[in-house]
This record gives sequence, structure tokens and C-alpha cells, in this order.
Amino acid sequence: MDAFKQADADYKKAVQLGLTKIDRWGTGKNHHPMSERLVRFLCKHDFNDYNDYFCWKVGGDGDNGETLMYEIDAFFEMLDEETGKNARTTT
Repeated sequence: MDAFKQADADYKKAVQLGLTKIDRWGTGKNHHPMSERLVRFLCKHDFNDYNDYFCWKVGGDGDNGETLMYEIDAFFEMLDEETGKNARTTT
């Protein structure tokens, strides 16, 4: 499957699982551990190697990095559901 079709399929699956329209901040839902790891890596990589092009910010509610983490949470939670893995309890 090409990348665009895969993205469509992944998004549809995340919607079906109810992972996309969650008030994650309002409910105090923790980030997926891999989202934390990935976004914090991207923050450092962007700042150190790309002249802070995206200017990712993490640590405060409403920061662009926090929003990115919430979006990535849905992706990793969808993958966890597909594989039957619960990364929140295994990391």
C-alpha cells in the first residue's frame, strides 16, 4: 500500500477506535511513551540541526509540541490496538 493510502487507512482506523476526537488535555490523559520520546527527539533535532525551523515547544499546555504529541498519541494507540500491545504498561 502506498504511503497516502496507508495514511488514509490509519486515520480511518483511529477514528473508528475513537482516538481522534478526545479532549486529551481536558481529561488529563497522559501521552503515549513513544509520542513523548519522538517529539522530544524532534525538538532537539530541529533546534540543533535545522535552525529551529518548526520551533517545537513542549512543556506547557497549548504548546505546538504538546499538540503534536496528542496527534501522535492517536497513531501509537492505534498501532497498539492493532498489535494487542499496551505500551503504557510495558515501557
